[in-house]
Amino acid sequence: MDLRQMRYFVAVAECRSISVAARLVHVAQPALTRQMQALEDELGTSLFDRTTRGVNLTDAGKQLLSDATRILADTSAAMERVTRAGRGEIGHLSIALPVRQTLTSEIGEILRSFRQEVPGVSITLRHLLSEAQLKLLSAGQLDAGFLLFRDPADPAFSGIPVCTQKILLAYPSDWQWERGKPQSLRDLNGVDFIWIERNAAPNWHDELIHCFFNAGFVPKISALGVDAGSMLTLVSAGMGCTVVPETARNHAPKTVAFMELSDLNVVHKWEFVWRVDNCSSVLQRLVNVVSGFAPVPPDTASH
Repeated sequence: MDLRQMRYFVAVAECRSISVAARLVHVAQPALTRQMQALEDELGTSLFDRTTRGVNLTDAGKQLLSDATRILADTSAAMERVTRAGRGEIGHLSIALPVRQTLTSEIGEILRSFRQEVPGVSITLRHLLSEAQLKLLSAGQLDAGFLLFRDPADPAFSGIPVCTQKILLAYPSDWQWERGKPQSLRDLNGVDFIWIERNAAPNWHDELIHCFFNAGFVPKISALGVDAGSMLTLVSAGMGCTVVPETARNHAPKTVAFMELSDLNVVHKWEFVWRVDNCSSVLQRLVNVVSGFAPVPPDTASH
């Protein structure tokens, strides 16, 4: 018994007439009669009581109608799910976001747009630094991530620019600057500075060290943090100043103030990154959404 025979049987059972059912399923009446006889022979029982006015279901026929109706409905639903999965409309994604203190509004808008477009996709979100995201992406334990630092020449990954962030100086709002407010990093020499250990964020640490060296600034380390949130807490406690991404001000206590410095020229360039060999249709839908938010290069926007 195959699905086609089930559909024919259900049509006959519901119409209570082989001739009417034949017109409904677009099959010649003799052919449909042979199909029903073959089905009864295969099952070894009568499914119909045949009369001059049509057919009635036997007890076996009633049971088959119940089962066949359910099977056909399940089959139709399965086909619909397969089709939707192929279009990336259902499924699951594991995505990593930056640490909470530096979450950008652009990333929130991307995820909101994706949710509106494909509400049937479930998402697991994790907050991880760039280095951790790349490790999990390589291991296949993560579908995609919003991150800062990666080797653009690595052929294993592909990425789409999302947004950029400036880096700001954060300091206690009640500080009295003995030499006046700083204009550059060099002006911070001798000032208590809150730093981050390299193993907490190696790329971020090294990028800042390079910037500090070029500016002639040697931090006088007064305390250590592990992320932007802990560093802002230490700033709020008056233990020193530090540098953080500009979005960190959205989560900062009122006792922390911010300013730009002329030579603090580090810029965070956020990317949406995934493995090129990930063939997930759901991931491709998200890639398409992110592409719609990608910043337009200045030379392109001018045309």
